[in-house]
Amino acid sequence: MRELEAELEAEQRRARDLAAENRKLQRLLQEQKQQADDERRLAAEANEQINQLQARIKTLKRQLEEAVTILSREYGYGNW
Repeated sequence: MRELEAELEAEQRRARDLAAENRKLQRLLQEQKQQADDERRLAAEANEQINQLQARIKTLKRQLEEAVTILSREYGYGNW
């Protein structure tokens, strides 16, 4: 009888340990999911900024080309 009680107690201890480990792993998994979500959000924001900057560069290049064209016409210079 004592042997069965000892075995039962050992099994209950293993079950508690496994439950504690499971909770710990669940917390870690949740933290990893949150980190991945944050990184996806930051990557999307960075891509949006890149797109805005590329559009701004394109606009500035076009404006520069227009200014050079106007100067070329007004002052009779060739291609700059």
